[in-house]
Amino acid sequence: MEAPMQPITLSLSNITFTYPTAGSPLFAQVNCTFPQGWTAVLGDNGIGKSTLMAIARGKLRPDSGQVSPNNLVLSYCPQDIAVRPVNLEDFAADWQSETIRLRERLGIEDDWAYRYDTLSGGERKRLQIACALAQKPDVLILDEPTNHVDEPTQQAIIEVMRNYQGIGIVVSHDVTLIDATCTRCIMFERRHVNGRNLTEIITYQGNYSQAAQQKHCNDRAASQRLADARKEISRLESAQSQRFAKVQQVEAAKQHGERINPKDHDARNRRNLAKMTGLDAGASRSYAQLNGRLAKVRQTGEAISTASKRYDGNIWLNIEPSSRCELIRLKSEVIPFDEQLLPEQLKDKSLTVAAQSSNVIRLNPPQDGEAPQGVKIPLISIGPRDHLAIIGPNGAGKTTLIRAMIDAAIDIPMLVIQQNTTLADTEQAMTLLHGLSQADKSMVLSAYAQLNADPDRLLQGEVTSPGELRKLLLCLGLVSKPQLIVMDEPTNHLDLNSKVAFARTLGGYPGALIIVSHDDWFVRQLTAANGSH
Repeated sequence: MEAPMQPITLSLSNITFTYPTAGSPLFAQVNCTFPQGWTAVLGDNGIGKSTLMAIARGKLRPDSGQVSPNNLVLSYCPQDIAVRPVNLEDFAADWQSETIRLRERLGIEDDWAYRYDTLSGGERKRLQIACALAQKPDVLILDEPTNHVDEPTQQAIIEVMRNYQGIGIVVSHDVTLIDATCTRCIMFERRHVNGRNLTEIITYQGNYSQAAQQKHCNDRAASQRLADARKEISRLESAQSQRFAKVQQVEAAKQHGERINPKDHDARNRRNLAKMTGLDAGASRSYAQLNGRLAKVRQTGEAISTASKRYDGNIWLNIEPSSRCELIRLKSEVIPFDEQLLPEQLKDKSLTVAAQSSNVIRLNPPQDGEAPQGVKIPLISIGPRDHLAIIGPNGAGKTTLIRAMIDAAIDIPMLVIQQNTTLADTEQAMTLLHGLSQADKSMVLSAYAQLNADPDRLLQGEVTSPGELRKLLLCLGLVSKPQLIVMDEPTNHLDLNSKVAFARTLGGYPGALIIVSHDDWFVRQLTAANGSH
């Protein structure tokens, strides 16, 4: 896309924001700048990234602070693929050469804009990004652009991001994307200072791998400074105790001196010598000086900011696998994408072909390049402890296969978490949480914390991010002791640390697990862990 007329920088100065139902600010006195080029915004789920972006684009008003300049053309691509681009109709009618190249780079078909509701998640995301770029913005904000997408789509998104010449801001947990496109990282970090957890926003130069290394070094140095401060405090407190004993000794000598027999000339001389040499004043002065040094070291230690404690998904799962030998059985057949069609009607149509290898089912689209009309599957049998991953490109039929598996799982306690969640899902989850017994609620909140989420913010009624909602849905679902868990794109919206915690939790789940995912690392963690069951 064309570059802006002149170099510009978007600045957020002294931004403080508090949600109406919250008792304390989400963040305070935030200062950050976004120059030309791509800057990644990273941090835990619910820490305030999307809120800060809403302030940057004028959709939320901060308690204090300002965004400048305020006259830039800004485009925003939301993480929710259900949101239709505002300029979708204009894009559909735009056949300028630049827009045509954009369609080609993102692999957008001519009819996509006219059937948005029928597109796959990855197809909608490509169209959202194309519409945002078509507005030729000075500032382009992409919120989780690679959620829902396969690797070829991810590479296409990386290419168009590299071609954009304005101010680019990407909120993402996709390391591959950030490393390929970004030269700066702004990290929301939970820090521990003087017994309190605070949110700090720190800017690092470089892509994610470089920024993460800088952060690791900074965290290690801060931990060492705190350890050194505590060691010095301990040393000074010991010295303080010794000098206090000395002061008490001098005071005792004074009191003893007052009772000296007037005829005991030696004792009177010792007391007078102590006064002449300033023994009592020196001990008191030395003690007072040490108090000052100790107070200064304590103040320094209290100001040191260290990384807050994190959890790793170590959740106790008191769940027994099903006693049945087989939970799901699908015969070798063709499953039409259109539920109104019969398998025999697809005899000469292009089909996706599913192939199973160990604990992975891969969906391979038609070799002729035609859009598939259904998916041909082998015999699929899922036992009570099997962990199975379904992978394949967007539009290949993963959702269709998942639906068939769920329909075949009859009379099995089951937890299903869909790829996309809504406000209604949030309201239903909170209603369910508050309706639990105290014991079950405590269990849910404890598990929620183990997935690196904040139970206090949840109970205060603060807005839950999509990642936080996904964690809550899993923790609530575990209460009913499901023997089968089905999750479509479980790592969508999850920050990097939460992804690790999620993998640990699901990897240790003793029942049957089916996931759909484009995340190779996550798939490996869950299917490999299955061998331990």
